[in-house]
Amino acid sequence: MKMRARVDSTKKSGTDEGLAVLATLIGGFVVWGGIGWLLDHWWGTKFLTPVGLIVGMALGIYAVVARNGPVPPPSTKRPTDLERPSPASDPRENECP
Repeated sequence: MKMRARVDSTKKSGTDEGLAVLATLIGGFVVWGGIGWLLDHWWGTKFLTPVGLIVGMALGIYAVVARNGPVPPPSTKRPTDLERPSPASDPRENECP
């Protein structure tokens, strides 16, 4: 009987992380925008829906950064001499004319 390899459930794919970020951003937008809309209807105002949407966007971005951490800076690592081929590696350079 063949045994299946166990999949490490702690390792997330890029798609899983992207969908989690998208759901968090949309969720903050919808929830806080909805709260603003409900308060607008309850109090008879017209300014709380946009305020709720803006607060929802800000809190959604904050939640994403708090969960995933800030974006790391780009790597400035230069290739070392071991990674680059040596100039005399071309066989034509070693031949006599």
